[in-house]
Amino acid sequence: MVLFIPASLKAGQMVDGWRVVKPLGSGSFGAVYLVEKEGQRFALKMAMHRASSGDAEQSDARLMREMVCLVQVSGHPNIVRTYAHGRWNDATRGWLYVVEDFVEGYTLGEWMEKTHPTAHEVTALFVKLASALAHVHARGVFHRDLKLSNILVRAADGEPFLLDFGVGSYAQAPELTDSPLPPGTRRYRSPEATKFLREHGEESEARYAFKATDDVYALGICLYDLLTIARPWSESPAMFLGGRLELPAPHSLNPRVPAALGAAVLHFVARDPEKRAPTAEVMKRELAALLPEVGVAWREPFHVPNPPVQLAPEAPPSAPSQDVPAPVARPGLTNARRAFVVALAVLLGGLVLWRFTTPSESPPASQRASVAPSSAWQVAPASKPPVPPPAPATTPPEVASPVSAPEPKESPPVKRAPSPLSPPATSTRKPKPLAISQGWPPAEWGGFLKTCAGLTAAAALQMGCPAAQVRPGSAECPESARKAMFNKKKDGGLGMRKQAYVPFWVDTRQKGAGDLGVYREGPVTGEVYTDERPELPKGTLLSGYLWTGNKDRLLARYTEARLPNGQRVPVCIEMGNQDDLGWGTAPESKPGEIVTRRNVSGIAVERWR
Repeated sequence: MVLFIPASLKAGQMVDGWRVVKPLGSGSFGAVYLVEKEGQRFALKMAMHRASSGDAEQSDARLMREMVCLVQVSGHPNIVRTYAHGRWNDATRGWLYVVEDFVEGYTLGEWMEKTHPTAHEVTALFVKLASALAHVHARGVFHRDLKLSNILVRAADGEPFLLDFGVGSYAQAPELTDSPLPPGTRRYRSPEATKFLREHGEESEARYAFKATDDVYALGICLYDLLTIARPWSESPAMFLGGRLELPAPHSLNPRVPAALGAAVLHFVARDPEKRAPTAEVMKRELAALLPEVGVAWREPFHVPNPPVQLAPEAPPSAPSQDVPAPVARPGLTNARRAFVVALAVLLGGLVLWRFTTPSESPPASQRASVAPSSAWQVAPASKPPVPPPAPATTPPEVASPVSAPEPKESPPVKRAPSPLSPPATSTRKPKPLAISQGWPPAEWGGFLKTCAGLTAAAALQMGCPAAQVRPGSAECPESARKAMFNKKKDGGLGMRKQAYVPFWVDTRQKGAGDLGVYREGPVTGEVYTDERPELPKGTLLSGYLWTGNKDRLLARYTEARLPNGQRVPVCIEMGNQDDLGWGTAPESKPGEIVTRRNVSGIAVERWR
C-alpha cells in the first residue's frame, strides 16, 4: 500500500471530478493545485493532515475555518470566493479540500516591483482593499494575517484580492491555539497586540481580544511598506516595527510620495489605537478622498526603477586572414598570463602600501573620497568593480494561487534569493575628491586623524582610530552643539526638541538616483531633503563621518549643519532612531563597503551612543 500525501497529486489525477492541472505550492498546512472542471479553472487547497491524524498544527481545522470565513464574507468582488468542499478519498475520514477562485497574478509585493505604479494607482488599489476589509468586518469576521503575500493583484486587469483566511476568526469560532496571540506575522502586529504579548506572554490563560483596528493597522503597514521600500518582496524592510515608536512619515523616507498620502497612512498606522482610523470604512473614505488629486507627484512612479547597466558591445571577432593561419592556443599561455596578473597585483599592492604609509602634506586617506558617483552604482574606487543593480526580469509573469502555501508565522516576510547581477560597467572617469566641510573633522580630531593615517593597521586599531573601528565609542555631545540644537531661538539656539527626528540623504553625491547607495568609511556630507524639520530646512548640509566596519549596520555621526542661508551650526545628529543605532544594510554589503538606502533618518542627541 502506497502512503498518500496531499502534496503528491499528479497532473491528470481526479479529485471528486476536479482534474489536477499542476501543483501551485505546498507547505506544512496544505497543498494547492490548479484544477479544471467543465472548461473552467480553479484553485484546490487540500489540508496536509486529516482530522483524525493527531496533527498538532490542526491543518484540517484551519482549512475548515478558512472555508467558513469565506462563506460568511462572500459577495465582495475583491475577496476570493469558495465554490465547493469535500473530503477525498473518503467521505468521512478523507483529506479536507476547498475549491476557490484561481487568481493569475502577483502578490502585492511582486506587483510593486514588476509594475512600478504611481501614487494614484496604489491609492485606487487600496481603496478597493479597504472596502473589502470593511465588508469582512461588517460580517463579524477578522482576517488577522493581512500582509503583502496574502494579497494578490490579478495580472489581467489589476484587481486586488484578499485571500488566506486560515487564521481568521468569527463569532463563536473554536479556539485553535493556546498562546496569548493568534498566529500571524510579527511585522504586521499592532502595537497594542505587541504590548499585550510583552505583558502577558507568560500567562497560560491570557488571550488577546483582536479588534478591527488590528486589521486596519496591518493593511496600513502593507501600504506603508509599498511607499517606502522599493522592492518590498525581494528586500527585507530596514526598519523594525516594535510598536514602541511612531513611524516616520512615508514622504520623509521617500520624497516622491505625496505628502497628503503620507499623512493618511500615518493615520492608519498610528501607535495609539485611539488615534488610528477606527474602521476599514474610514480608511476607505480617507483614501477615496485623495483620488481627485491631479498633481505630478500623483501621476509618476514613486519608486524609480534602477536602470540596467549599459554594457559596451563586444567587438566582433575579426575573420582570420587568408594568408596567415589563425593562432593556435598553447597549453602554457593561460598559466603565463595568470602568473603575470598575480605579479602585477603584488606590485600594485606594494605601491599602494608604500603610498599610504609615507608621510604626506595631503589630507590623510581616511579623509579623502574614493570616487564621485556619476550614476547610481559608480561609487566604488576604480580598483574595484562597482556594484551593479539587479538585472531586469525576463521571465514571464508568475502565476500565483489565491491560496498560497502557508508561511511560518511569527517571522519576517519571506526573502527570495537575489536576482542575478549584470556585469559591472567599466568607467574611465577620474575620481573626484569629496569636498570636506570646514566643520569636519572637528578641531580636536584634526591631529588625531593625521596620526592615524600614518599608523599600521594594528597600531590604528589599538589607538581607536575611526577607520579601524566597527563602532565608534560613546561620548558626550559638545556643550556648544547641545546649546545650538536645544536652546530656544530667543536664546540663540535652533529650538529643536531632544531626540528630534531628522530625515536626510546620507551623502549629497548619491542623492536622488536609485534606491541604494554604496558607502565607504570616512568623512561625508549629508543633506536634509524635506522641510519636515523647520529648524533644519530642506537643503541643509550635514558634515559628518561614516563607519562601515560592520556589514550589518551603517553608522554615522554628523557634527555640523550648514543652513541654506549659509549659517554654520554645531550639532550632534546620529543615524538611526531611539531604539536602533545606525541603518540596516543590503545583503551584498561587506565590511568597509556598505550598501543601503540613500535616504535615511537620524536623531538629535545629547550624547553619542
